[in-house]
Amino acid sequence: MVAGIKLKSRYFKKIPGGHTITRSDRMHKDIEKFDHDFPDGVFAFPAPAESPKVKIRALDKYCKEHGVQPKDLTDEEMRQFLV
Repeated sequence: MVAGIKLKSRYFKKIPGGHTITRSDRMHKDIEKFDHDFPDGVFAFPAPAESPKVKIRALDKYCKEHGVQPKDLTDEEMRQFLV
């Protein structure tokens, strides 16, 4: 015999019309609210001041043309992308 499941009522709420608001519905609303707070879609922490600045697009183009990954570049190759 399988025991019944008791679900806490705080996770479910009935609204007029018969739809049940579940926890995932609330999560989707929270996610939408968060997304609206960042209209340009950027949510990032600034890099530390002591970290090197890299020309990302040029580095990506170079790696694609030569079929390598950035981690495989030598120090000399990497220097051309530092600002």
